[in-house]
Amino acid sequence: MAIRNAFLIGLLALSLASCASTSKKRAADSEKDPQYQYEKAVVALRYNLPDQAIEYLNQTLALNPNFAPALELLGYTHFQKKNFGDAAAAYQKFLELQPNNSKARVSLGVVYEELGKPDQAEEEYKKADTIDGNPDAGYSLAKLYFGQNKLEPALEYAAKSLAKNSRSVVALNLQGVILNQMGKYAEALASFEKAVQVAPNDISLRVNLGIAYINNKEFARARETLEKILPKVEDPVLKVKINEYLKLIKEKTVP
Repeated sequence: MAIRNAFLIGLLALSLASCASTSKKRAADSEKDPQYQYEKAVVALRYNLPDQAIEYLNQTLALNPNFAPALELLGYTHFQKKNFGDAAAAYQKFLELQPNNSKARVSLGVVYEELGKPDQAEEEYKKADTIDGNPDAGYSLAKLYFGQNKLEPALEYAAKSLAKNSRSVVALNLQGVILNQMGKYAEALASFEKAVQVAPNDISLRVNLGIAYINNKEFARARETLEKILPKVEDPVLKVKINEYLKLIKEKTVP
């Protein structure tokens, strides 16, 4: 009996050793799996560890240079770290694999703007718009053209973006700003009012709405809007501006 028990114990020890060896082999195999490295990068980003995420993504791409999700995430992560050259390179490689991905084309366009390359940014935005009418592409083109004081095309693409996503606060706000710059105050006011309906607690929108009321000579509504938002403003510079607008309203309404 003693001999038999010793034999069983020996078998158990062999079994445990075999399990440990199998686990090590599986771990080693996982390290060679690009999907596994990519998933580690995703987790690292969730914990706000971008440098570690980049390390895992580079390991992913060393195992499979054409692992598209890793290239896209690498571009995003480099952009967040303001490594714009590296972000551009990652998105470019990704788009070689998926040329009709409009989201990535918009992202690359944003990177080009950060790199001071507006012509290349415009090209990417237009490609994205052509692919599927991506509303972010329309918004980005509107913003780009507004910055270049090209008001008509800016307004055109803002409207195009809103045709795809009528509740886009940034597009509604930008459309209002463009219309205001063009002297179309009633239309600008309507755009800001729609934006505030979507995001009623946005302080910047409320300020823009107040200014639009002033420009449209609706001084009572301007005063009401600005006085209501003033206590919620923490930025001292913005507080000063609002008080200046309130002073202006008072001057225009005093008999």
